[in-house]
Amino acid sequence: MSHIQKQFNAASTWLSSAPAAAGLPNEVKLELYGLFKYINTSTGPDGSRPSIFSPAPRAKYDAWAAQHTKYSAMTDGQISASQRYIEIAVQIGWSGDIDEEDVDLENLDDEPVKSTGQERRDNPIGGVKVSVMSEEQEENKDEDETHPMHRAVAENNVQKVEELVKEDPSLIDLKDEFGYTPLHLAADRGHVEMTKLLLSHGADRDVQDEDSQTPLQLALISERDEIVDLLRPN
Repeated sequence: MSHIQKQFNAASTWLSSAPAAAGLPNEVKLELYGLFKYINTSTGPDGSRPSIFSPAPRAKYDAWAAQHTKYSAMTDGQISASQRYIEIAVQIGWSGDIDEEDVDLENLDDEPVKSTGQERRDNPIGGVKVSVMSEEQEENKDEDETHPMHRAVAENNVQKVEELVKEDPSLIDLKDEFGYTPLHLAADRGHVEMTKLLLSHGADRDVQDEDSQTPLQLALISERDEIVDLLRPN
């Protein structure tokens, strides 16, 4: 094992229990998460990007993808990523000491199981969870808190949406707690007929969510080509 690998393992072990790590801003946690995943796998995330109804998994997916894109283009990508990870740990209080006896690789979260290619339960920086929306909040979120309009769009219930808009036309651009309008949801989910319906009722295709993204940008990110064609200016 190289010196940089030993440093990385020691830093990730320290981060797993350091109080300072628990209080880090979400953007730093997400960077550490992305670095950790890339360093341990040398790849980017596989599978489809999580829905905007799952903000924490979506943020983690994006963070991992961003670090993979950044470092995989370098000849020494994993080394550079490890150095950045270590740099952050030092900045928040890690002494830099390496005590190999304290590095419990078996219990490092996300440490790949080499023989099967599978990974341990998702946990970003050695024990400190990324919480864009805390997992407890996400798991316990009452479905009744979701407006019927947003729920109908997410379920691709065209008839229900038609009924709701006829009853209250203002619902066409109603924003949820994340700033998503029905058109944002339809674009992200890939609901073509729903998108057509919303546009026919005058949905604002230029409206932005809390991340300043329009429905078109979400469709581009999610590779919803047919919806991209519908939303692009003529």
